Amino acid sequence: MIYQCNGCHRTTFETTCPWCNSSQVSPSAELRAQNLTPLDPSFYPDFQYQSKGLIKDFLGKKKEQAHLNDLLNNVLRKYAQLKQPYFTNFIHTTRETSSNNDAGVPGPRLDGVYTERELFREVLIRKGFDELEGLPPLLDKLLLTTAFNSTYLGFSRELSRHIKADLAETLRSWIDEAGTTFRSDLALFYYYLWENDISYQGLQFNAQANATANIPLIAFPAFRSGLSLCEGIYFDILVERLGSQLEHFNPNRFITMYLVDAMDGFQFEAFLVEIFQTIGFDVKETKKTADQGADLFVSRFGKNMVIQAKNYTGSVGNAAVQQAISAKAFCGCDEAMVVTNSYYTTSAKELATTAGVRLVDREGLQSYLDDYNQKLIEVFQAEAEEDRESLNVR
Repeated sequence: MIYQCNGCHRTTFETTCPWCNSSQVSPSAELRAQNLTPLDPSFYPDFQYQSKGLIKDFLGKKKEQAHLNDLLNNVLRKYAQLKQPYFTNFIHTTRETSSNNDAGVPGPRLDGVYTERELFREVLIRKGFDELEGLPPLLDKLLLTTAFNSTYLGFSRELSRHIKADLAETLRSWIDEAGTTFRSDLALFYYYLWENDISYQGLQFNAQANATANIPLIAFPAFRSGLSLCEGIYFDILVERLGSQLEHFNPNRFITMYLVDAMDGFQFEAFLVEIFQTIGFDVKETKKTADQGADLFVSRFGKNMVIQAKNYTGSVGNAAVQQAISAKAFCGCDEAMVVTNSYYTTSAKELATTAGVRLVDREGLQSYLDDYNQKLIEVFQAEAEEDRESLNVR
């Protein structure tokens, strides 16, 4: 099975995150298990027998495991029935960004204040998912698995375009587009190959991994070797890009942050449209009035995001974040972002964290500019090759 660590967000085949587990502060085994989300909910430790000692294991293990198996089968059956549309739609529409300490007993109470998760749990219970009454934490776990499945689905669609006859060619094509995300998504990459029965010379999968929790699909030393291969490929890509940039750089056609600073608000919005289109998003500008704080909409991987653009000389405060929150709710978008050529106040960062709004400051915008200029370099290269080919034809 494959897991996603809720701490560092890396994917792994291990039952404890090797990245978080290597830190100096080592959490308990129970906490580490809680921090891993399996792609398949049957791999949650809640449904696996926990040893109670030699004598108790001998007397009660078989009966208790049978009970856990029945519970698991019921949960999986109901989850499969309710995943579409309930679980999937909830993770895309909820405004809550983190788990809450919901009331232990579902239903109305005197304070009259209910979280979205409490209401969602009641929806599921009324649909027959009564196991959630006895296992309140199970809901959050199933939501995490649903989100992980959604991430993997989007990843699979993107990766399918990069599959080549050779492993190194496939990795290069993927890393060339994905960038440094290969460091957190390499296990997803291998899992996709295994699931789709794509074989490469020298790459071996453990056939028992999909049925046993503590058997990894790829041994960790082999996984680290694959990560080293990816780092080598990424290093070559960076070197080639720099060489190409030096060869094809045209200062009259490149955009620097100083040019961005000189733009007015409308020019900045128009330029953001060009940037997001260039780096692979579908973009739509909004009307300049009655937009509830939305400057443009972008979409990718099936998710819609509203963007608030702020070309400032000073720090961006809470108002911009509040406008993004309002626009997200008003337009029914999955995500909200504020982009500025400046920086954010501490209170704006705190509000954005609470509301799940993504903030892109001057450093983040510079990264977008780098990607944008790199795409221009690739265009220059293509134009130069076309000119050489046309000369050869003549």
